Amino acid sequence: MALPAPHHGEEERMKNILKGRRAVITGGGRGIGRAIAARLSEHGATGQVFDLANVLDGATLPDGYSGRPVDVANEEEIRAAFEQVAGDGGQLNIVVANAGIVPVWRHSDGLDLEEWDRVFAINVRGVAATLKHAVPLMKDKGGAIVVTASINSLKGAALQGAYTSSKHALLGLVRCAALELGAHNIRVNALAPGPVLSEAMRERLRYRAGKGGPSEAEAEAQLAAQAPLNRVATEDDVADGALFLASPLSNAVTGHILPIDGGFGIA
Repeated sequence: MALPAPHHGEEERMKNILKGRRAVITGGGRGIGRAIAARLSEHGATGQVFDLANVLDGATLPDGYSGRPVDVANEEEIRAAFEQVAGDGGQLNIVVANAGIVPVWRHSDGLDLEEWDRVFAINVRGVAATLKHAVPLMKDKGGAIVVTASINSLKGAALQGAYTSSKHALLGLVRCAALELGAHNIRVNALAPGPVLSEAMRERLRYRAGKGGPSEAEAEAQLAAQAPLNRVATEDDVADGALFLASPLSNAVTGHILPIDGGFGIA
């Protein structure tokens, strides 16, 4: 049975659900972060994208967004960036802490601990520093913080000790921040993407195919077969989840993690 088409007034309300809100998206110059920035822009939010300088050099940002070079592993750069946000008007309603890295897979007895420290510096410390310097700009009027975690926040994965541990840590940070910041009407939630058909993933699939692995199409089909919905999530799917958590549609939701994985995490 087909669902009724949304009423025109409802479409207009959704289109402008973030109108007047100001956002910051870390790691927003490409991939999932760029898709989230675009989705927030479509629904009325404006703001800034923080990302590495070499990423921003080749980025096309959505309407209403400017870019600022920021390495989230450097707290001083984060502090200065949010000081600029404050100086530009001070209002900050939405923060999407998306910046992160995926290290190579390693056996537990072959861990590179310098790499481990780098993963935690970006994936965990970078998010903590983002919250530290964003929250003072949000306390007066409240808002929404969305952290890009992972389905690996909820389950283990062989050979992915550093990445999975960092994403488990993010879930703890989200829950603690939600308990603290609710008093200021700041909601803190996480996204938990499973495999996502981003360009970065497609590059990895092509690389593995070139090394004798399955073709890109075969590898995609194998991933899809692991999910109850028999599909792999897209960047747009994750962006829709971010829109939900950043908008008034989730006004009663905080301290939670939203899997966007086609059911991959329960299979």
